[in-house]
Amino acid sequence: AVHVAVVVLGDVGRSPRMQYHAKSIADLGHGARVSLVGYRGEPCVPDVERHPRIKQYLFSPYTTRLPRAAFVLYAPLKVAVLLWRLAFILLAHIERPDVILVQNPPSIPSLALVWLASRLYGARMVIDWHNFGFTVLSQSKGETHPFVRVSRLYECFFAGRADAHFSVTRAMQRWMASNWGVEPVVLYDKAPHFFRETTVEERHGLFTRLHAQLASACRALDLQRSGASGSQNGDTLFTDAEGNLRPDRPALVVSSTSWTEDEDFGLLLRAIEQLDGRIRDDGSFPRILFVVTGKGPQKQMYEEKMSKMTLHKTHVCTMWLEPQDYPLLLGSADLGVCLHTSTSGLDLPMKVVDMFGCGLPVCAVEFDCLHELVRNRENGMVFSSSDELADQMIDLLRGATTKGGNAKLQQLRQGVAGFERWQPNWQRNAATIFCPVAARPAWMVACAKLFVVLLTLSVSFVAARAVVRVVLTLLAHGRGWQ
Repeated sequence: AVHVAVVVLGDVGRSPRMQYHAKSIADLGHGARVSLVGYRGEPCVPDVERHPRIKQYLFSPYTTRLPRAAFVLYAPLKVAVLLWRLAFILLAHIERPDVILVQNPPSIPSLALVWLASRLYGARMVIDWHNFGFTVLSQSKGETHPFVRVSRLYECFFAGRADAHFSVTRAMQRWMASNWGVEPVVLYDKAPHFFRETTVEERHGLFTRLHAQLASACRALDLQRSGASGSQNGDTLFTDAEGNLRPDRPALVVSSTSWTEDEDFGLLLRAIEQLDGRIRDDGSFPRILFVVTGKGPQKQMYEEKMSKMTLHKTHVCTMWLEPQDYPLLLGSADLGVCLHTSTSGLDLPMKVVDMFGCGLPVCAVEFDCLHELVRNRENGMVFSSSDELADQMIDLLRGATTKGGNAKLQQLRQGVAGFERWQPNWQRNAATIFCPVAARPAWMVACAKLFVVLLTLSVSFVAARAVVRVVLTLLAHGRGWQ
């Protein structure tokens, strides 16, 4: 029976693609097992949490209170700490795997350690390329920064030493073949079965659970009947006490974001302000609620900007949903908005995949390979400015909550219908890579483990020594300035 270690140097609960890999591998049959390794954080989807052949090995991420300006100071220590924690799980905690599947990015130190572990176990190393670590790093450090150059060389080196690769787009496949001499299997992101259009009964249950989070939206949209007393009479913002859709409900627009620098969320806020001004006195246009989901470093900054917006017929609120409620929200929405632009221009937004799985059309900001997922005016709309986005939302949301609906929006929904699911896509493109391989002799594995432990200790010592030397240098300069 095949045993696969699925490695994520990040919050496993916020890595849906790797969770879907784990579920598909565990469902191969013949006793296939998965060890899911990553950071402790958000819970995984129920299909993974409940699976009898998926065991989670979670550890705490490295945290520091030092400012980002001190990156050069704490980066070596961070690498050493993560190296030690990951090495302990891969080399001492889990059983010998036949295959180690690792997510990239992040790249450092996971690629190096997974390569070492795979070689000492005699296992296959498979890299799932979601993007490139060096392009993510270049966004904050600049393309010419030494760390960015080292990161690119590091990724190129281990790309050539892996046994197999997946990429999320054909554009990424071509780039890697041209620049690094490896040709990944293209495995597009696809939504699993639990992403689907939500029934009226499910909507009523969802918005009843979200009642407290939506209270401010009820007040802002002048629907106090469901806001102040909804918990007493059974009404929600979108459904009445009997669970039927309310005729005066607002249109629901959903955007999911990681609140990072590669998503210009200000673009959406500017579009909302333009939209609100244009529909303010238009009686034929519904009120509109914008719900933004996700966690990330820039969330607080944008929430402060939202609180200062003067809106009359629209409202923006943020939410963080339980894994089982996120698909229900997407399946209840009228329109999705995606602001992902990609640091490399070679990956695709998984949030759009989730929306398509729920039959939800999307307005997405344009970038190089977006056409591999969003076909303009067929299953979504593509924009490049806040003006374009405002125009598209006006075209698609007018009359969206009436019985007749919006013809353009319905046409896009037809274009989304039949979107392929994750499992048949994975079975066709990935299943053959996960097969058992012959194990190395136990004595050879034990010797190799000892070598890796000693190497890890050496790296940790060198990193700690480097940090101490930097601190002492800074202190010496400080005394000189005095």
